[in-house]
Amino acid sequence: MNLHEECLLRYLKFPDELSYSTEILKLNNYILEKHFLMKNFVAKSFVISYTDEK
Repeated sequence: MNLHEECLLRYLKFPDELSYSTEILKLNNYILEKHFLMKNFVAKSFVISYTDEK
């Protein structure tokens, strides 16, 4: 069961805690977004070797 399913189940059991479940989902989505950005868009360092050709 993933986090979204767990939060939905928790909401169905305890409707008064909707704001708590919503905050958990927002935090999880934020973490996933940051992980995606770091993995796909952050420039990877590379090595440039200079040679002296004469």
